[in-house]
Amino acid sequence: MGMSAIIPSVVKGGETIQGGTASGSGNGGGGAADQDGTLTGVGGSGDQGGSGEPQNGHGTGSGSQSGSSGNGSSGGSAGNGGDNAGGNGTEGANGQNGNGDGGKNGSTGTGAGIGAGNGNGSVNGGTGSGNSGGKPGEGANAGGQPDKPSVPAEQGNSDNGKKLVALTFDDGPDKKYTTAILDILKEKGVKATFFVVGQQVKLYPEVLQRIADEGHTIGNHSQNHKDLKKQEKSVILEQINKTDEAIKEVLGEKPIWFRAPYGSMSDTVKQILKAQDRVHTGWTVDTRDWAGTSPADMRQMIIQDTKPNGIILMHSFGSKHIKNTVEALPGIIDDLHKLGYTLVTVDELP
Repeated sequence: MGMSAIIPSVVKGGETIQGGTASGSGNGGGGAADQDGTLTGVGGSGDQGGSGEPQNGHGTGSGSQSGSSGNGSSGGSAGNGGDNAGGNGTEGANGQNGNGDGGKNGSTGTGAGIGAGNGNGSVNGGTGSGNSGGKPGEGANAGGQPDKPSVPAEQGNSDNGKKLVALTFDDGPDKKYTTAILDILKEKGVKATFFVVGQQVKLYPEVLQRIADEGHTIGNHSQNHKDLKKQEKSVILEQINKTDEAIKEVLGEKPIWFRAPYGSMSDTVKQILKAQDRVHTGWTVDTRDWAGTSPADMRQMIIQDTKPNGIILMHSFGSKHIKNTVEALPGIIDDLHKLGYTLVTVDELP
């Protein structure tokens, strides 16, 4: 089985609306071969898709505005930069008892606004508070977002104030790792999303049925994990439709959710998904569990990189290293709960 590795773009009707990860700077990086020799984990804008941390736009704002002076007043509004603006940064607090005007520099896409209050007893350069960082830069030269994969336009708290995150598992089902993962999710009372491969569904229909019976969301992950970006239209349709048929044979319906192997998309794939009114789901955190990431490193990565409305990529089959996923999963769930996250399926994300 080939392994998935890359993106969080969510495409509905062919338009990207959510999800995505990108390789460091969006350039193709190194990969590794999985069990059947399929290349996995290639960098962001490389032909193979990619994996890594999402990159937000980081154009630097050049505009500045001064706020009202006075003792203890808050600084001026965040600077709205020119062509290279990185977005509206969170306001930084003005200096305490500051008598000077609070200045603001346009923030980077992920950075916070910087407050500058001068005066006796002032606190200079207070960083912005709250969820720092504005929207990714939208200036003419704003960078950091390769076309494929793309990062979400924005990750923030949902309307109801909850911090949501979705756990996703690719390449199953099987009777060893998928069932162990299901046991843990059931014990923890957590729902997840499983992107399944058609040939595995044919081998283990009863495990697919269990996934559905226990309230998890199911998505199509192709028939046998081909890189769809490199395929002709007829092959792409076959990869999608055969998996739909296998799933429908077990559950009585086909899924609307789809994740391309390696997150590798082409215009042809997008056109097919649009015609089928399908939703493509990527990811924001790639654990690279298939490659042997240790349980401790996996947990630390998720703690550091998860943001509200994020999508975490793991696997339930396809490598001997998935044993690390099973070992790490209880702690991952506990860590996310301690950070205040509610774990949901992808269809529950805003």
